[in-house]
Amino acid sequence: MKTLSQSVSADGVRRLASGWLILALTAIGISTLFALLLVVSRTPFLNHGFLAPDFFTTALVLHVDFAVLVWFLAFAGVVWSLLCGARGVYLAWLALLTVVIGVGLMLVAAFLGEGQPALSNYIPVLKGPVFLSGLGLFGLGVSMMVLRSLMMLMQRRERMEAGLHLGAWCAALVVLFSLLILAWNYWRLPEAAGGSYFEMLFWGSGHVLQFNHVLMMLVVWMVLARQAGIRVGGRMLFPVVLLLTLAPVLLTPIFQWLFEPDSQQYRQIYTQLMRYGSWPPAVVIAMLLLRGYFTERKRADEAAVAANVLLFSVLLFIAGILSGALIKVDNVLVTAHYHGTVGAVTLAFMGLTYYLLPRLGARELPVRGMRLQVRLYGGGMLTLISGLLWSGLHDVPRKVPGEAQLLENAQELAGMMLMGAGGLVALLATWMYLLLALRSLWPVGQTLFQMRMDQPG
Repeated sequence: MKTLSQSVSADGVRRLASGWLILALTAIGISTLFALLLVVSRTPFLNHGFLAPDFFTTALVLHVDFAVLVWFLAFAGVVWSLLCGARGVYLAWLALLTVVIGVGLMLVAAFLGEGQPALSNYIPVLKGPVFLSGLGLFGLGVSMMVLRSLMMLMQRRERMEAGLHLGAWCAALVVLFSLLILAWNYWRLPEAAGGSYFEMLFWGSGHVLQFNHVLMMLVVWMVLARQAGIRVGGRMLFPVVLLLTLAPVLLTPIFQWLFEPDSQQYRQIYTQLMRYGSWPPAVVIAMLLLRGYFTERKRADEAAVAANVLLFSVLLFIAGILSGALIKVDNVLVTAHYHGTVGAVTLAFMGLTYYLLPRLGARELPVRGMRLQVRLYGGGMLTLISGLLWSGLHDVPRKVPGEAQLLENAQELAGMMLMGAGGLVALLATWMYLLLALRSLWPVGQTLFQMRMDQPG
């Protein structure tokens, strides 16, 4: 398998990847600030009068969009930039600039207090022109990035067998499908679709986008497994898992043709698609990684960090799947489910950041700091999920702040306190990740803004 370090060659490619990485770090930093408000507002004894209900929903919109949409797709931009080479670099920089402007408008809208929050699943929004214009520009920039990635990776089809290129290509194709489904629904849905307009608009594309996150996580797992010295199956296993993960997405044009986006059948078919299609192939890799982790425990420093990332990422992924299997009604079990899967992808991306930074020309990172950060984040997220899981089994509602939670007994109270403790530890670990990454990346950031655009090769 061709490693990412072999793809970091041309100076222009490093600068482009560094630009996407700086955007990704900014996104997770912003999402973490809003997450602090949300965790405190839902933690018993800390939440009394802490956050007005109106701003709670605004903070929730920004946290979800920056933690899941901007952070994940910006980091995908890092991987795509490294694997696509220097061809089409002008389009790549235009895509990054467009995304940055869109993200800026989304953030400005929140502090202007513009628009009422709509807590639609996957992509919540503020219903105002500034936020929606920013979201549209973000989508346009992502479209340009995806189209360039698909074209460049196809031109490197002789390397598709390497796994990394195949995984990146599959992920880009999934994002393209998600954008096309969004455009299809926008065209078909009437503007007067009622209060659930954005829920219906993003339902199909949001579910499909989760396949991208799983595919990118698999790609990162493979990079970190090589660094940790963990062998995962035969040469063809990983490409087969990637293609099996992609396969359900190829059915979505049939669903779009058969069902109206405001119908119950439409909601159910995409729910079942993600429930039964997105995770089973990845579990095969997860089990092999766990076996490889416990087979060999003595590793060098950097290999040990990569192994720890894989361990906690896999455990979070499994915790998210198990929590999802218990969902019967819309309570905090849903929150436990997506924090497990989102945490698994996020931790994998953190681990890849540590792997890439020295290869992008940044400073070496302290091994003790990396190891501590990974353990704090993994342990904090598992504690948070445990609290949400316990509370969900006692039917504590989600998307409800402060005293409105109406915690009625010691079981519900203990679960939400456990959630708060784990959430605060995970937030501390995220800030530690940002500190480590930004201190390492500072020399690259200085040269990035002084650069001259390279000629496309």
